[in-house]
Amino acid sequence: MPFEVHEMRAKPDGFELTFTQPVDEASASNPASYSALAYTYIYRSEYGSPVVDEVKPAITAAKVAGDKKSVRLTFDKLTKGHIHEVNLPGVKSASGDPVLHPVGYYTLNEIPAK
Repeated sequence: MPFEVHEMRAKPDGFELTFTQPVDEASASNPASYSALAYTYIYRSEYGSPVVDEVKPAITAAKVAGDKKSVRLTFDKLTKGHIHEVNLPGVKSASGDPVLHPVGYYTLNEIPAK
């Protein structure tokens, strides 16, 4: 099974990423192993739109769960109604493999209360 992000869940202050394999704790717990963008598009009758209202939230913490298959990312800011793009260039599996597809997207229609 390839090393991938299996699921990305919204949390009140960030996202929880679940992986298909255990992560390398050193790389996955380092906020510098991740980067993020948040943006939206203009809804209009013509096809397509440029990216608008782009913000670059900081990832302030990355906490690996006890099972080493999920990581809780804390952001300094979430933007309701924006697409949140999370890049994982520095995350490795416990066996040293990089994430096969190291970008995840989440359209944050609502910021969860819990």
